[in-house]
Amino acid sequence: MHIAVCDDNIADRKQMERLLERASDRRIHTTGVLYIDSYGNVDAVMRSPMLYDAFFIDMTSGPVNGFQLARKLIDAGSTAPIILCISTINYRAIIDAALAEVPDDAMELSNHSILRKQLQSQILYLNKPIKVAELDQMLDHAIACKAAMVPTIELRGEQETYYVHEDEIMYAKKNAQYAHVTLTDDRELDILSTMNNLYAQLKGFSHFVPISEQALVNVAFIEKISLFKLFMKNGYTFAVSPFELSYIKSAYEKYKAES
Repeated sequence: MHIAVCDDNIADRKQMERLLERASDRRIHTTGVLYIDSYGNVDAVMRSPMLYDAFFIDMTSGPVNGFQLARKLIDAGSTAPIILCISTINYRAIIDAALAEVPDDAMELSNHSILRKQLQSQILYLNKPIKVAELDQMLDHAIACKAAMVPTIELRGEQETYYVHEDEIMYAKKNAQYAHVTLTDDRELDILSTMNNLYAQLKGFSHFVPISEQALVNVAFIEKISLFKLFMKNGYTFAVSPFELSYIKSAYEKYKAES
C-alpha cells in the first residue's frame, strides 16, 4: 500500500514517517509493506495524487490548509481515505460547518453533493500526538478501502483529467482527433485519444465492445438490438454492420446473464 504524508511541520512529518515505518515492519507478514512518500508542500503531493492509497495530512502554516488540500485531492479524482491529523487546526469543526451549509436537495454532481458524500465518507481524523493504536485503526481502514475499491478509468481532456467508473461511460465515438465520450447524467467530453487507444485502455473492463472503428459502447446501456441498429437507453442510435451483430449480441447476452 502506498501512503502520502503531507505535513508542513518537519518534526511532525518525520515522526509520522517513523510511526508508519514501524507499522510497516509489524505488518510485513500480514497486510504487507507500507510504501511511504513524504511531502512538505501542496504542489508536490498534487503532482501524482492517484498513486496513493491513503493520505495523512496536516498543513497549518501555508496558504492551503489540510482541509483545502483534502478538497483538492477529491476534486482531482482521488477516492483514497484522507486522514486529517489534528493539531492547531480543528478540521472536525471546519467540516461540520461545511456540511451544515449543504442543502438536502443538492443535485448529485454539485459541489454540495461532493461535500456531503465525500467529506462524510472519505475523510477521517487523527489527533496529535499520534497514538499507535489509533494509527493502526486508520491503516486497517485504508487497507479495507483499497480491497473494496472499484477501479477507475482515466480520461484526459485538453484542460482536465477525469476519473470515472466503468458504468459511468455509456459510449464513445470518434470526433476528429478526439474520442467523444458520453457519460451518465448527461455529461459529455472530448478526450485526447484515438478510438483504438481508448478501447485498448478499456479492454480490462468487461462491459465495453467496439461496434465499428468509429465507436464503442457499454453493453449495460443497450436498450435494444435490431438487424441494423443499436438502440441505447438514452435514445441514441448507432448503425451496426451485420458482421458485428453476433459479437455485440453475445456480449450483451453475457452481461444480462451476469446481472
